[in-house]
Amino acid sequence: MSEARLVRLRPAVQHYEWGGTEALPALLGVDNPEKRPFAEIWFGAHPKAPSIAETPRGGVPLDGLIAQDPEAWLGGAVLRRFGPSLPFLLKALDARKMLSIQVHPAREQAREGFERENSMGIPIHAPHRNYRDRNHKPEVHAAQSEFWMLHGFRPMEEIAAWLDVTPEARAVMPDFRQRLREAGAGRQRRSLLLRELYTHFMHLPQERADELLDELLGRLEKAAPWPTDAPEHWALRAAREFPLPGGRRDRGIFSVFLLNLVRLEPGQGTFQPAGVLHAYLQGTTVELMANSDNVLRGGLTPKHVDVAELLRVVRFDDSPCEVLQGEPQADGERVYRTPAEDFELSCFKLAGRAAAREARGPEILLVTEGAVSVAASGGGLQLNRGQALFLGAGVRYELSAADRAVVWRAKAGLAV
Repeated sequence: MSEARLVRLRPAVQHYEWGGTEALPALLGVDNPEKRPFAEIWFGAHPKAPSIAETPRGGVPLDGLIAQDPEAWLGGAVLRRFGPSLPFLLKALDARKMLSIQVHPAREQAREGFERENSMGIPIHAPHRNYRDRNHKPEVHAAQSEFWMLHGFRPMEEIAAWLDVTPEARAVMPDFRQRLREAGAGRQRRSLLLRELYTHFMHLPQERADELLDELLGRLEKAAPWPTDAPEHWALRAAREFPLPGGRRDRGIFSVFLLNLVRLEPGQGTFQPAGVLHAYLQGTTVELMANSDNVLRGGLTPKHVDVAELLRVVRFDDSPCEVLQGEPQADGERVYRTPAEDFELSCFKLAGRAAAREARGPEILLVTEGAVSVAASGGGLQLNRGQALFLGAGVRYELSAADRAVVWRAKAGLAV
């Protein structure tokens, strides 16, 4: 192994308004006396905000470093499958405020949408642009604290029960319960009914949405406080955090009741494939995704919401959310398996033990607890909390820690 095939990474920090002010500065070991929001730290080669690789010649953006010799860094299999760019992006995220309800496109949808918007002459950074690259954006994450989120549509029987006791929502489709009985167990009929219900909510005239939400939220306020595991708690919080100009209401508040409310404990996670509506509500997490920034929003945001495009992308399947526990391996690694070829997330918990691996494709290692020694044939280095390392294809390495340490490993999910 040559020194150039193993480099430290300086992350790109995203100071989005919804970010926390303590968790990520503490992870990075930096002061934040101004209480500036630290929402995400990116470890990767996305052209919007690439990490800086610390090479013997100085700092180099990671996408530029890979471009100098794609096959050496990525390996032949990854290069042939994904082209000359890193196929994944690793993030640490801290949600102090609720994030938007959102969905990510499939690869074909992203490619078609990107080309369509290019042909329309929409600038790549225009606020009303939906597709900023040609790639899909499946993602997996593992919570670092108690973590709350919305994930996928609730079972339709639960939605029907909510409508039964919520006159403001039942007014949108009074015959939903009857139509659900008529749909029976037929998957297609249930999906079409769910699509119709969600479309009704998203197409409500603003005046009607304001009227219904004012009535609903007024009732909920009178019964407050609500426990954190109740969607009413998050609906009221959404109303406070996302007021629209002129006293209008964000119709995304309805989706708080339509989607699964999920609580994760540290180490638990979820997978968000294309088409699944979701929203991070509160907590810190490590997230790994395809190398894309494509997001279609469905509310709880002042940003652009393209309802027609949203409805083209959303998958109208109803089921409880599957919580990932990670699959334990013999040497202490825990793997969060998904169908994605672009990435695979795993975690090492080390304490007086070692784990040996070979980076068959590109890898990023991020330490979130303790300190870790990385030994490889060309030398070694130590990673402290908040530090990360990029390894090129073919590097053999060993991780060890004298005391408790936690290392997150991001790599391509493609079998290589």
